[in-house]
Amino acid sequence: MVFLDEKKTKQKSSQNGFAILDENNVISEKQEKQKKTAVKSSFAEICPIIDITNNDFFEMRSGEYLEIVQIESKDIYSLNETDLQNDINTLAIFYATYIDDLKIVPLDVPLSLERQKAYIAQRMRNNKNPAYETFLKARMKELENLEKYRTNREYFLFLYSDDEKKLLEKVQRVKSLLSRSNPVIGIPLEKKTNILFQLFNPNTKPLNENE
Repeated sequence: MVFLDEKKTKQKSSQNGFAILDENNVISEKQEKQKKTAVKSSFAEICPIIDITNNDFFEMRSGEYLEIVQIESKDIYSLNETDLQNDINTLAIFYATYIDDLKIVPLDVPLSLERQKAYIAQRMRNNKNPAYETFLKARMKELENLEKYRTNREYFLFLYSDDEKKLLEKVQRVKSLLSRSNPVIGIPLEKKTNILFQLFNPNTKPLNENE
C-alpha cells in the first residue's frame, strides 16, 4: 500500500496554489518567544496601590485615592419590626443620596482575644490556689483555640475619589448618612493593610492584627 503518491501530491499542491511546506508560513521558535507577553517580575508592578498618604489613604495607580472604613455589625434577627424598617429606610436613603463609587466588602477576620488572654495571664500570675490554676490554664487554652480556628464576619466600605480632600469629605458624609442604622468607624492602617493582603491572597490564612 502506498501512503504517499508523489504525483497526486504535486497535483494537489499545484491546484491549491501553494507549497505543502512553505518556509514563509513557518514561525521560528525565536519569533514565537518574542511574541509572548512579558510577565511582570514582581507583585509591585501589578499592584493597583502605589503609595500611602499622610491621611492613611491608599494612592492608586489609576490616580484615585482609596479609604477603607468598617461598618459596625449588628444582629438583625434580634431587631423588632420598627427598628428593622428604620434601618431599611436609612439604607435606602443612603443608596439614593450617595451616588459616588463605593464597594461593600465582607471578610472573615481573625478573632482577637488579646484583652481576655492578658486578663487570664494576670490572674495566673497572682493566683495562689493550686486548684484554681487548672481552671485558668484551661480557660487560656480555650481562648488560644478560639483565636486559631474562629473568625468574625466583618463588613468594610471602600470609598474612592480623585482628590484627598474630596475623599475626606466623602468619609464624613458616609458616616453621617449611616450613623443611625449602621455606624461607620475608622480603622488603623495596619488593619487596612491586612484587609488588602487578604483580598490579594484569598487562599492564605487571614493575618491577625498583631502579626
